Parts: sequence; structure tokens; C-alpha cells
Amino acid sequence: MTPIVSVILTSYNKPKTIGKAIESVLNQTFGNWELFIMDDNSQKETVEIIQRYVNDPRIHYINSHIQDSERYKTTRYATLINEAIPKTKGKYITYLTDDNIFFPKRFEMMVKVLDQNPNIEIVYSQQLVTWLDENGGVEREAVRRTYGILTNPSGLVDHCSIMHSRKIADDVFNEYGSFWDDNPVNWFNGDAAFWNRLTKFKPFYPIRTILDIALKDPESFQRLYTHLPKKIPNGTLVRGLFSDVYIIDNQKRRKISQDVFYKMKFHPDQIVRIPDPFLFKYNEGFPVDSQVFSDPSLFPNQRLIMSPQNPSVYIFQNHKKHLIRNDKAFKDYKFQRNQIVYVSDDFLAQIPDGLPIEEMSHEISILPDGVLFHSHSFHYISLNNHLHPIEKQVAIKLNLPVSDPVRIDHTFLAKFKQGEPFTW
Repeated sequence: MTPIVSVILTSYNKPKTIGKAIESVLNQTFGNWELFIMDDNSQKETVEIIQRYVNDPRIHYINSHIQDSERYKTTRYATLINEAIPKTKGKYITYLTDDNIFFPKRFEMMVKVLDQNPNIEIVYSQQLVTWLDENGGVEREAVRRTYGILTNPSGLVDHCSIMHSRKIADDVFNEYGSFWDDNPVNWFNGDAAFWNRLTKFKPFYPIRTILDIALKDPESFQRLYTHLPKKIPNGTLVRGLFSDVYIIDNQKRRKISQDVFYKMKFHPDQIVRIPDPFLFKYNEGFPVDSQVFSDPSLFPNQRLIMSPQNPSVYIFQNHKKHLIRNDKAFKDYKFQRNQIVYVSDDFLAQIPDGLPIEEMSHEISILPDGVLFHSHSFHYISLNNHLHPIEKQVAIKLNLPVSDPVRIDHTFLAKFKQGEPFTW
């Protein structure tokens, strides 16, 4: 029997919820469907769960085998959808993600509206959005409601809440040369870009009922991506979906070994969770392991260092040691004693000297990197002796000390060139 509904499920490393997503298709009261599970080369745990369902002849499993270093080059879920649509046989197409659950009557209700109204080619429903904590507990819930007939649904409708005809998908392809626009600029709003294509032909018609649940746990793409700047500042600690922690150093990601993490005076609260595609777009550099304490060329930048035998404190940046002139200078930039990394005298002697970090009240020629400044409602981060404007929400995302920045006036601000802003 030719399926009426073709479901495209995009999946990537969500072992806690992928089974629930698949089960919500199996539990539909309308049984004439096919399901394409488009997995983006997930880890073994997720794949093993998917494999439990592939004996159902209606279910087709396709693994992209994408390499991590390639992930950032396209909006991956859009790429997977584009690969799936030509394989579909259904009269109607609908979408599902690995952290979304359909209500049992969803297909039945949507197909009924589409079948009974030949002039309608796109329907959308209300959606229950549930935010979860680290333990799976519900933090809060909200309903994404319907807004009547929409000719501009961008930002209003989630792609797990619609069903459209295969015919209109073909119309889009014939017009644009692809179904979804998988340009990487669309990572956060790939559905909105597709909506703009669809509504060139037909509007969205509402079904005023909640027909799916979107689960937003701490590892959901939207939560990890929101307010992440296109370029992550050097000195930022980052982590993807797995436990490995990296420091962005000279725009490379350097894996920090567990035994060195605390020796370097890093703290778990500094770690910024980011989506894997944006982690892997940074080439991997030398690991931050025990070797960094014997070879200064491997030592990560933006660390406070000193010898136990010498009271002088330095900041290590751009592979030079910059003496922090005195306690006043140390306090001016709000450095913390508990962040000082102890190294040997021999190690210090191998590092070339840079210009000293002076008190802010003095004539200064160099800034310490990675300091958050605030002046007249604007934030700045210092990097390479430039002050880069940074949006407040971006600074919060990066775990910078927004509540206690170094406050400066216009005179200080004017001393240094402004760098490229960090925006979202």
C-alpha cells in the first residue's frame, strides 16, 4: 500500500528521547505512514536504540556518516531533510526531531483537513513546549499557539507542528533548486527559511489543537546555540554533547585532560555548552595535558602564572609573560588569587617577557586578554590589545562576569582600538 504520510525524523545523539519520538509515530491512530530516520552519525547508544525499530517495514534508517569536521558547513537537519524528501512516497510530508513527541491523533486530524480541503496544502497545529532540567524534571511549560491563516509564519511555527503536500515541496524545489535551504546561516531558523519558500505558493492553515510536544532539555540545540557568537573568543572553555572539555586557544580547540583541568585553575562554572557542529568547526590543537608544564610553547594563553619561590605574578598571553606590576594593577583588572597557576622558576625563565600590565590610572600600553569591561551600558572584552564590543546576552552565554565587570570611562575606552564585535 502506498503510504499517505511520509515522516522525516532527524536525529543526532539523543538517546534519552529518540525512542519516545519513534514510538509516537508507531502510536498514531492513522496507520498508513512511512518513517525515514535520518541519523547524523550518532554515537553507538543512540544507534542501538534506533536499530530496535528498523524491522518495521514502514521504517527506513539512513545514517549520514558525516565527519565531525564537516558538520558546520551546512545546516545539518536541513541537509538531511533534503536527502530524505526525494525518497518519500507519501501524498503528505511531516517532520519530527529526536526530542519531539507526536500526539496519537496528529496524522488523523491533519490528513482529514488536507483531504477535505484540496485548496489547503499546508496545515499547522499548536505545540506544547516543555523545558527540562538536567535530571529530566519539568522546569516550565508553554503553548505555542496558532495565529490563524499565516502568510508569514517565520518564527511562529515549529517544523514539528506542520504537514504539507508533497506537491508543494516539488514546487519549492522547481523554484529554488532545493527543498530546504541548508546554508549554514540558517542553523537557528532553518524552518523559517523553508516557510518563506512554502508561502510563496500557499499559506499555513491552523488546527487549533496541541498535537505535539517539544522537549527542551539542557542539551537541545536551541538552548545550546542561543546567544552563541559566530566566533568564540580565545580563552573560552567549551564542551559539546560529550564530556570532553576544550579551551579555545589561538582559534583552535585544545582538549583539556582531566588531571590538568584543576591544575590550570579552571572551574566547571566557566564551561560553555555549545552544539557539536560549532565545536568541531575549530581545528583541534595540541592537548592541554601534563606536557604543558614542561614546554612553554604548549602552555595555554590567558593564564595567571607565578613561581612559589617568587612573589611576582604574570599573565601568560601571546606566548609571553607579562608582569602584573603591583597589587593595584592586579585588583584593577579583578584578577583572582585562586586562579594563579604555579610553575617552576626554570619554566618562567624560558618564557620571553612582554610589556608589563600597569595600573589602570597610569599610562598603559597593553591590556590583559580576556577581561570584561563595562562603559556606559556597553560591554567590551579585551583581546590582542583591542576592546571588542560584546552583547550582554553573549557575555552571559560565555559565562563572563557580567555582574562584576571592570568599569571604565570614555577616556580609557578611547585609548584602545575597538575590535570586531561579538554578537549573536
